[in-house]
This record gives sequence, C-alpha cells and structure tokens, in this order.
Amino acid sequence: MNIKELSKQEIRKHIEEAHDLNSSSDEVRMLFVPNYIDEGNFSEICATYKTVLGQQFDTIVIIESYTGQLQKKLAMPSNKTFESRFGEVEVNDYLRNEFCDEEDDFFIADEGYSKEMSLYTQLPFLQSVFDDFDMVSLQIGDYDPAIIRELAYTLDELLLNKNALIVYCCDVPAGSPEELEHLRSLVVKNNESGLMHYLNSNDKTVNGARAFMSGLLVARSWGYEIEFLDHIESASNICGYAKRGKLQTV
Repeated sequence: MNIKELSKQEIRKHIEEAHDLNSSSDEVRMLFVPNYIDEGNFSEICATYKTVLGQQFDTIVIIESYTGQLQKKLAMPSNKTFESRFGEVEVNDYLRNEFCDEEDDFFIADEGYSKEMSLYTQLPFLQSVFDDFDMVSLQIGDYDPAIIRELAYTLDELLLNKNALIVYCCDVPAGSPEELEHLRSLVVKNNESGLMHYLNSNDKTVNGARAFMSGLLVARSWGYEIEFLDHIESASNICGYAKRGKLQTV
C-alpha cells in the first residue's frame, strides 16, 4: 500500500474502520502523532484520527519541533494557505497574530519552512476527517525549557475557549516500552521538572520531544486525560490523544 497515493475517500474509509479507542465519545482536543507516516504506523494513525471523527473544529494548530535551532524561537510560516494533493487550507492569520501579540518569542517567519515539515504529512489526514477548517503551523526552534513553558502557557491561554484541535508531531518509539512507562509515570505524577530533565537528556529516544512536552503541559493545565495508544503491536511509533477529564466542568 502506497499511503501517499491513497485518495481522500480511501483514507477516510481506513479511519472509519480503525479500532474505536474513544468508545465513550469524550471530547478530544489534542492528538499526538508521528512526524512521518508509513506502513509501520498507518493503523495507529488511523485509530488516532478516529478519536476526533464526528467532531468539527474551526482551527487546527499543528505543533512540531524544528531539527536544530531557529533565530526566531517560536516560528510560524507566513503562508496564506497550505496545500496537499486534496487542495488548499487557509491559514488563520488572526490567530497567528494573536500568538505574536501574546508573547515576545512568537514570530511570523519562514526561516524553518520547508515541504518536509510534518504539517504536510498530517494535512491529508486532517482533510479526510474534517470538511472545513483553517490552520496555524508553529515550529519550536529552541531547546530552552523556558520556551516550552512559554508555548504551553500561550496555547493554554489562547485556545482553551476556542473551537480548536492541537496536533503535536512527535515520534515516541514503540520499541522502548520501559521508556513510555517512565514518561507515563512522570505525567501521572505531574513531575514537570522530571519531564524537562528527561526530554533534554541524551538518553531520550523521543524525536520531537519539545512538541511532546508542550502537549503534556497543556493537557495537564486543561485537566485533560492523555491516552497512549501502546496496544497496537505492529506500530513503529506510539500515538496518543487527550480527552476531557471526567472531573472537568464547563
């Protein structure tokens, strides 16, 4: 199966037929997905996107870690649209400027832009699930934990009351179950300093750790429960999603 040649209808069918993970139909506001999609993680990707099937969002915000560092630490490309083989999606310029107005490290800048961005991997799946949405792409271009906290704080402030889905692009290897269990323990215990130490260490195998960490912080702030999809044995990377916590009230 050549995933890059699948039609929108074919991707949609694979998603509809995927294992139903969110059987209680709780609201899902965040997805954790690999940077790249291939046959080794396709089934898990489809199961992940099924958790938001039936929901509708005005805006999709895609967060990914830039390989290396950017002069503009939190960069958003200046594109007016992003395009896949299924067509164009408009950029939410108003929200993009809200990010810039909120904190000093957010910039509209093309320094890290390329067609190899994870955004272009996820876009066909988003277009297969949702009929109408705009989007914002944001790259984390600095390794300073303070930048990750700044991003998480801003996502929390700007998006909590907006009809938006946040997609975090990060590779969590399925071949290291003990590492996932360690991460899970840090999350459960709300051990922010431990997470920061881990994700900045040389021992980690998570690719896109900065995006991953920002997602954990936002989910904790919103009171959302993170579910890791570590039961699919054929997957090369572990996906996840965050749903509204049982004790959270509107």
